[in-house]
Amino acid sequence: MSTPIEEPSPRPTGQAPPDVDGMVREVEVAGPETSPSLSASAPGQSGILWVLVLGAVMTIAGLYVGARMNRGWIAVDDGTLGQSALRVFQGQLPQRDFSEIYTGGLSFIHAAAFHLFGVSLLALRICVFVFFLTWIPAVYYIAMRFTQPLAAGLVTLVAVAWSFPAYPAAMPSWYNLFFATFGAAALLRYLEVRSRRWLLLAGICGGISILIKVIGAYYIASALLFLAFLEQSETQPDEAKEPCWSFRIFSGSALLLFLYTLVFVLHQRLGIGEFYHFVLPALVVVGLILLGERTAGGASRKRFAALLRTILPFGCGLLIPVVVFLYPYALSGSLGSFGSGVTSSAVSHVIDLAVEHPAPPQYIVAVIPLLALLAVAMFCKQLQGRVVGAAIGALAVMLVVCATRSVFILRSVWFSAAMLTPVVVVLGAIAVRCLQNAGDSRKLDRQRLMLLVALAATCTMVQFPFPAPIYLCYALPLTILALVAIVATVRKQPGTYVLASVLGFYLLYGVVSLIPLHIAELPHVIGQMDNFRVPRGGIAIEDEAYWENLTRFLQARAPNGLMFAGNACPELYFITGLKNVTRYDDGAPEKDVLKAIESDDLKLVVLTESPYFLGTRMTPKVQAEVVRKFPNHQQSGFFQIYWRP
Repeated sequence: MSTPIEEPSPRPTGQAPPDVDGMVREVEVAGPETSPSLSASAPGQSGILWVLVLGAVMTIAGLYVGARMNRGWIAVDDGTLGQSALRVFQGQLPQRDFSEIYTGGLSFIHAAAFHLFGVSLLALRICVFVFFLTWIPAVYYIAMRFTQPLAAGLVTLVAVAWSFPAYPAAMPSWYNLFFATFGAAALLRYLEVRSRRWLLLAGICGGISILIKVIGAYYIASALLFLAFLEQSETQPDEAKEPCWSFRIFSGSALLLFLYTLVFVLHQRLGIGEFYHFVLPALVVVGLILLGERTAGGASRKRFAALLRTILPFGCGLLIPVVVFLYPYALSGSLGSFGSGVTSSAVSHVIDLAVEHPAPPQYIVAVIPLLALLAVAMFCKQLQGRVVGAAIGALAVMLVVCATRSVFILRSVWFSAAMLTPVVVVLGAIAVRCLQNAGDSRKLDRQRLMLLVALAATCTMVQFPFPAPIYLCYALPLTILALVAIVATVRKQPGTYVLASVLGFYLLYGVVSLIPLHIAELPHVIGQMDNFRVPRGGIAIEDEAYWENLTRFLQARAPNGLMFAGNACPELYFITGLKNVTRYDDGAPEKDVLKAIESDDLKLVVLTESPYFLGTRMTPKVQAEVVRKFPNHQQSGFFQIYWRP
């Protein structure tokens, strides 16, 4: 007989969260009497104010997020991150010694966190929180290129409210967002000083990002698109008639190859929603560059040389972390294992997560009120006063209050953000094209704007193939910054009060409505959380007593420290400290499971009835073999526990 284990509250798994609420953001900018590039240039022009604002923003965001960073979990997420990092901490290499769900670089970062803070779930949260704190100045720096310090601070707080606090787990997609922002800041700095070390740094950010998760390739794609545009925009008008057909053929072929690759990745799920959210933004950016070739010129040799002068430093930076990371694999002759492991993991991940489509284009109507307010702020001279701004601010507060009680308002604001990126990319492309007529006087503005538009266009792909609400937050800050750049670059009126009211609305909505929803865990309703009192805990979770009792129960039935928990139950390995008898923590093939349970050393098997990834369900053959070999059985929540003497 066994000791009964308290049942947890029910939590559906293996299904995608439904559509949720949301928002969009806005931008406050400098007065119209100065050009955006001057009004938002080097921080030194604003004196000590920019430092004070940044300090205030970091203090507010740090205290608010720091108080929440150790609350809540999705067991399979934290378990996967912790178990992979633990294996690296113990000297194993991802893909070679164990199957890693991501590229592997994040496991090294988290293993370093275990060295510094101890082996626990809390150590992972501390690690990502430190990166989050370094991300805030990068967002502020980018916003300062287009706005004044107070506006940049407000923009940064909006970006914060709609991102990391919604799910403060150490997920790789947060790191992808952080490094994409770092890279964008480096590229903006390059535009100002034209020092190639900033291109090198931008490339390093891309290399680290792709080592964390393969979707770091989206940032790399945006950087390459921007560098192609940069070369084109540096062409002198008097060179337009010079022959450059070989360069044009190369450039056009590369751009079309990018589009083909994108469509190929999406083709099995390419519905109207995927076209709107993923293909349209990339198509607009590529079309803008191709259209620019009509007025670009110069000898092909000169243009190839100019492009290589930016591509090579960026590429070298990209290769540095990749080469360093792959060095131990090369020494052990396991580069092939790494490559096949990353490829198979990415493919299986896409298959497991492809369970729903993004919102269809008709929800674009939710963006119309935001665009109308922007138009008012940017172009209507009669509506620039404090009274109008105060009225909009009062309406915003009323909407936020109503959103806590009205599902319609909640969803409407959410869709105004969820549907925004393609709109921003299209408007940004139009703005870039219009600025071309202004000549060299607006060239820097045009280049800055193009960088952020390209970044928003490609990084929104993080939502494929699993467009759950939280995945929007992994990319939305980049769209926010692109929208800031558009408004600051093309506006004709100050728009201060209206823009401040809109920004305040989305900030307030994020704090009051969005973050408390725990959108990463929808449709589950979050209940009471208590500190997880096991040696590897340290965070507050629901059903803490159940998980604590389950941990002790499993440890007591595995005297030799061995267990098989399948399929895809990495959290059980991590919190119990029991060793997996296979190399697969996130779903082992049938033949490996059958081989493992044949061993007389294995005394404990746990099977889950509801795996997070439906493709990892245990086969009937394995279940029958487990029942035959392990006579003792007890059910605990979603887990079926089998053991033998």
